[in-house]
Amino acid sequence: MKFEYKLRGAGWANFNIQINSQSFSFSPGYLTDALGGLLNAIKVIHPVFDTEGDYKEDGSYYFWDAEPDRLDWNFKYIENENIHINLTYFEDDEEDDEEDGVVVLNQECPYDVFLKEVLREVELILLEFGIVGYKEMWCENEFPLSTFLELKHYLENKNRFPIVTNILANKETKKSDLKFEIDFINKINLFN
Repeated sequence: MKFEYKLRGAGWANFNIQINSQSFSFSPGYLTDALGGLLNAIKVIHPVFDTEGDYKEDGSYYFWDAEPDRLDWNFKYIENENIHINLTYFEDDEEDDEEDGVVVLNQECPYDVFLKEVLREVELILLEFGIVGYKEMWCENEFPLSTFLELKHYLENKNRFPIVTNILANKETKKSDLKFEIDFINKINLFN
């Protein structure tokens, strides 16, 4: 299994994935929140995060735009702790015919193995560009810090990121501990 995602300039990235004998490369652009959308689509299907079971049946979907190409991501969490990944490539996003898409990758692999590979690349981007530097490089979207922290915490602890829910005067608030978050970020291994 291989997952590579590298920023290559203002608003563009190079991406390559290989699972078993299938591989595919693509260059998403700034018109979509490529990194943030991908992390969220991976997150929402896992039972730790999908407590209502909303994504159990259909899975999650996100797409990357590359003017005019498009890559559709479809994820589904499989009961045996695997993730089913289906990538469909469209040569021209302007066409409305969904039948023109070509399935370029259709594989299953362990969810945690896939997530570990993705987060390894995300950490490298964070370490290379920083939070503000990433925003400058991607142009349109912020670094997906909260989703990254949630997934990283899950991978290390197999549970949700600690959130405190308070109810005061019939209003519900949720909060996290900023010191805990900063300490968690500081634990990122520069040489992992």
